[in-house]
Amino acid sequence: MTRMATRVVMAAALGVATLTAAPAGAQGMGAPSVEEQIKKIEKDRAAAVTKADVAALEAVTSDDYTLIDRNGRVRDKAQTMSAIKTGDIKITSNEVSDLKVRVYGDTAVVTGRADTKGTIGGRDVSGPMLFTRVYVKKSGRWQSVAFQQTAISTP
Repeated sequence: MTRMATRVVMAAALGVATLTAAPAGAQGMGAPSVEEQIKKIEKDRAAAVTKADVAALEAVTSDDYTLIDRNGRVRDKAQTMSAIKTGDIKITSNEVSDLKVRVYGDTAVVTGRADTKGTIGGRDVSGPMLFTRVYVKKSGRWQSVAFQQTAISTP
């Protein structure tokens, strides 16, 4: 009878421990979700663009990256980083919002809005835009492989 009582007490204790552990993980005590990771990368990336922090941008940009800017110009990674270094792409303000992240295994698609101030190729690109960015997890790190911008036209 003593063994049976001990087993019941142990099973009850295990059940209580399991029930109390579940809400802690649900409250964000564990690792951030992929969606949260991608949103943070996206916000950090927006800040890095305004500082022309090419090193930070290169770390989250795949070597086979493609950018289609709001003027319809296509650039690869080397061209994009060079344009930021030289000031051909000069963004002084870049506030991202309305981020929606969809995850498909090791691929994530982000859509959102950016309110920017700056120039690309000497042309003013200030104003709101919508964008789509694709990330792929490579060697344990999320890297952008494609980015497309569309200016929001005013009626």
